Amino acid sequence: MFGKLTVTKIFCADLDAMVAFYRDRLGLAVREEYPGTAVVLDTGHGGELILARGDRPAEGDRPISIAFTEVDIPAAREALADLGATGIVPHKTGRRFEVRDPEGNNVIFVDA
Repeated sequence: MFGKLTVTKIFCADLDAMVAFYRDRLGLAVREEYPGTAVVLDTGHGGELILARGDRPAEGDRPISIAFTEVDIPAAREALADLGATGIVPHKTGRRFEVRDPEGNNVIFVDA
């Protein structure tokens, strides 16, 4: 297993409505806000849901991105290199790399 699946990112056309639903109706607390572009919500047990504005994802992103955390980055990168794994790059909490699943969605691996 490659760490813990703790992050889901959803792109949305109406960010305000999505935040209101997940925050107000489902009770998820806001962890971080990036005005006009994204909101990070606490899903509990260390997980987070990222809601990002836009029905056209940013360069390199897909409609859905998921992230595994607490990953042994060198070992996981080596094990997944045949899937076209990206290089290891800095992340706000450590280092990360990405692969695409069979449908083209981002699967992100972070060491912290």
